[in-house]
Amino acid sequence: MATKTNFVYIVVLVLAIIVAGIAGYFIGRGGAPSAQPVTTSITIEKTVTIELTKTATVTYLPTLTTYTTLSPTPTTTTPTSGVEVYKIGALLPLSGQLASFGAELKTILEYVEQEINSYLQSQGKNWRIDIIIEDTAIDPKTHLEKLMSLHAAGVKMFIGGVSSVELGEALSYCNSKGILIVSPSSTSPALALPDMALRYAPPDHAQGVAIARILWERGARWLIVMWRHDTWGDGLADATIKSFDKICKASGESCGIVERIPYDPNAKEFSLEVSQLASIVEDATKKYGKDKIGIALISFGEAEAVFAAAKNYPILSEVKWQGSDGTANIVELLNPGIVDMVVKVGFYSTMASPELTEKADVVKKVIREKLGRDPMGYTYFAYDIAWTLALAIDRAGKYDPIAVKEALNEVLKEYTGASGKVILDENGDRVPLRYDIWAIVKVGDKYEWKVVGSYDVLKDRIQWSS
Repeated sequence: MATKTNFVYIVVLVLAIIVAGIAGYFIGRGGAPSAQPVTTSITIEKTVTIELTKTATVTYLPTLTTYTTLSPTPTTTTPTSGVEVYKIGALLPLSGQLASFGAELKTILEYVEQEINSYLQSQGKNWRIDIIIEDTAIDPKTHLEKLMSLHAAGVKMFIGGVSSVELGEALSYCNSKGILIVSPSSTSPALALPDMALRYAPPDHAQGVAIARILWERGARWLIVMWRHDTWGDGLADATIKSFDKICKASGESCGIVERIPYDPNAKEFSLEVSQLASIVEDATKKYGKDKIGIALISFGEAEAVFAAAKNYPILSEVKWQGSDGTANIVELLNPGIVDMVVKVGFYSTMASPELTEKADVVKKVIREKLGRDPMGYTYFAYDIAWTLALAIDRAGKYDPIAVKEALNEVLKEYTGASGKVILDENGDRVPLRYDIWAIVKVGDKYEWKVVGSYDVLKDRIQWSS
């Protein structure tokens, strides 16, 4: 997704006859996530320019597949003699700045492993999957070391690269060794390449537009961007700045970018950066007014430390703040010491959104029961990665990364899962359609993350929840 063009998506879904009323049902209703047959043509015309590589035409011609009915709650299956076990590595940040992400991804992968194996058993398949979960602590070197260690033990496919920095560090090794790695959440535009990595989350060109549009609609006309200086942060900051500048120029109003503040992603405290931020905001509010100033904070869990430092400067509580997918639904910002400020400044965070499907309800139920909160978008994506890898292994008839990657092209034409249709571009990255807008709200006597709106990429339009 590196050049700019207007595009038209033509999505054709062909519906065959539903056999006995059960063909294509989800596992939660009795089968694998399915091809949903429909005889209709839908043409959606884009009304906003975002960065894409070329005009995309996607045609779905699904084959009808009938799945055996299963219990909605999978049971653990123990492979019997003669049953082959195919291992899939899951490299997750169970500690560190994305531990909130890691907790959700681990929970859903443990669930879906059982769901898939129950399905394989019901179909009389002579193989099962084993998802091996390792903590990367969001450290790219640890991520690579654990990937190499698992590969040496025979693992050839991975769910990993949760952060773009981790994925970028692993790409050379994966490409040279023919290892398939699929990420639920890497979004850096710098990694939009045809390689052995697939990304079920869209690159950040569109998220930059979403962030800029939200700030603009909230009344921000002068923008300060503060971001973690790494592959992901640099890409999203650049996309946000370019998008805001474009909106500004098209408006003819007095507006623009006030300042850029990158910071060390390994930093633990931010007194110097926040002091600089407060000084810039103080000057900007005197020139333009408090209601015209917006701060875009592109960060991970370290946003907690940023807000802790920001509480020392009253002026920083009097302007608008905006987050991104790195801060959506993270528990760190529910810290009682800072949550009041997070709410006061309207700290909205964007994240690529799943479609509303029956399987999405299964994912939501699992995360609510296990973690007590609604799942982020990337948790739905991880569920779909596990299922589509299993279906591609079955279609390929072997545990071979190249064959499975090729089989995924056909599987995705038929597959409708927890995040809906998974449409990948020529680089193997998800095509952006919609972003959820997350915010912390007070429910009763406690604070919770909730989706308060959405951004439609094709229409460049925000819809706020009532």
